[in-house]
Amino acid sequence: MFARYPSPRELLIRRLVFLAVVIALIWALIAGVLSFFGWVGSLFNPNQSPTLVAGSTCQSQQIKIEAHIGTSASQDQLAFNPGDTPYFWFSVTNTGPVECKFNLGSDVTFFKVTSGSDNVWNSKDCNAERFASEPIMLQPNVSMANPAGRWDRVRSNDSGCALTDGLPSVTADGASYVLQAEVNGILSTNQPQFVLN
Repeated sequence: MFARYPSPRELLIRRLVFLAVVIALIWALIAGVLSFFGWVGSLFNPNQSPTLVAGSTCQSQQIKIEAHIGTSASQDQLAFNPGDTPYFWFSVTNTGPVECKFNLGSDVTFFKVTSGSDNVWNSKDCNAERFASEPIMLQPNVSMANPAGRWDRVRSNDSGCALTDGLPSVTADGASYVLQAEVNGILSTNQPQFVLN
C-alpha cells in the first residue's frame, strides 16, 4: 500500500488553520495580560472616580474643607490689632452629586498655625476633652460651617494650647501666620495668611 500524502491545497488549509489558532491564542494572551494590568492599575489609581451611593459615607474625593479666620461672629478677617482675638472655623462642602455621611466631631477636627517652617500652634495639643459625634448628612453642593473657636495668640506644646496653660504669647507687630484646618483626615484646600499687629 502506498501512503497518501496530502495535496498542496490540503497542506495550505492545514497551515492556515494552524496559523489562525496560534494568532487567536496570542491575541487572547495579550488581551488577558492587558486586562490584568488595567485591573491592577485601577486599584492604585487615586484619580479613578469613586462609586458614589446616596446616603453612604462620603468619599474623601467629594469633600472640600476650607479654613477660615476672623471674628467671634464668623466674619472673615485677616488682620488683627492688639487686643483682638482671632477665631478659627472651617466650612465643609460635599462636591459630589449625592448626599453622604461625614463625621465633624471634635475628635477629628484640628487647626494648625504656622509661620514659615515654625509650627506655632496646634489644636492637637489642647487639653480640652474631645468628643466623637454621629456623622451628619451632607447635601450635594451645600456648604456648612462649624462654630468659631478662639485662639489666645499663644504657642502650643505638650502642656496645652491656651493662655490658661501658661503658654507664651506669639510675636505680633505685623507678624504673619498661616492657618490650616484638618477634618477627618482631610486637609483644607486653602491656607489663609493673616497678620497680628
